[in-house]
Amino acid sequence: MPANEKKHFRSVGVNTRIRQTDKASSPVKLPKAKHKITVKVISPVKSESVSSSANTNSYDSISSIEEHLKVPSMGRRNSTEYLCEKKSRFYLGLPEHVYQVVKFIVEVEKIHHVDVLITLKKIGTDDVYARLADDFEMSVTYIHNIFTRSIPIIAGALQELIFWPSSIEIKKRLPIPFRVHYKNVVSIIDCLEIEIEKPSNPIYQAMTWSDYKKCNTLKFLISSTPDDMITFISGAFGGRASDTEIISQSNFLNELPNACAVMADRGFKQIDFMLAKKNFLVRPPSVEEGQIL
Repeated sequence: MPANEKKHFRSVGVNTRIRQTDKASSPVKLPKAKHKITVKVISPVKSESVSSSANTNSYDSISSIEEHLKVPSMGRRNSTEYLCEKKSRFYLGLPEHVYQVVKFIVEVEKIHHVDVLITLKKIGTDDVYARLADDFEMSVTYIHNIFTRSIPIIAGALQELIFWPSSIEIKKRLPIPFRVHYKNVVSIIDCLEIEIEKPSNPIYQAMTWSDYKKCNTLKFLISSTPDDMITFISGAFGGRASDTEIISQSNFLNELPNACAVMADRGFKQIDFMLAKKNFLVRPPSVEEGQIL
């Protein structure tokens, strides 16, 4: 063996193999502990022991709990009526400052206010009859009957609130973007399509079929002032009816004031000649999605 060559060998530490197993992962069952750990509650926590800052910032404080329990303590039906009045935008789709419309309908049509709330809640939230029945503590069949008979009554009452203001009043409330180029516009028209169930009659199926929506619909012509006041709602037309037919048959032209402008998008075809007698048509400029006119 050369003098500078070292002998290869393994150290003692390497040769030693230490085997150990963690008790937590050991398959060997450990003996049960002889002494059980018990916890004894000396005294309940008193409200006086809580600091004043904790009482102020705690979400589940006694005052907050009492406040949350005010509405349920009325009973489910009474609490539903209470919430419909206090949060009418959320439950009925009516802003709080126009909740008086409910009282107007009740006074004019002599209908029970609960019937009005049920109908408006169904329209505003599209809630199922079963949940409405639970909220108002009635049967599902009775809720359905209330909704069916109340729709034409409420529609007749609200029809009185749709009218044409004078051209002077419209110009007073004209939005600033309209005052330069569209100061003569008194009406903005559009057609609203509502999907309906497929009629069983084949003739009605054809009359209500909409190529645009690809389903059976009813169409309504709606006119509003530039400041969003509804001034005209036509009767229902089948989805197959064109915009030109709806305008000519809906009595809209007779309701228009003289020498005014009507704004309609390019979806309304061949209506210029209808307005040429005493009014004129204005097309809104083309804008990209999300762009403000």
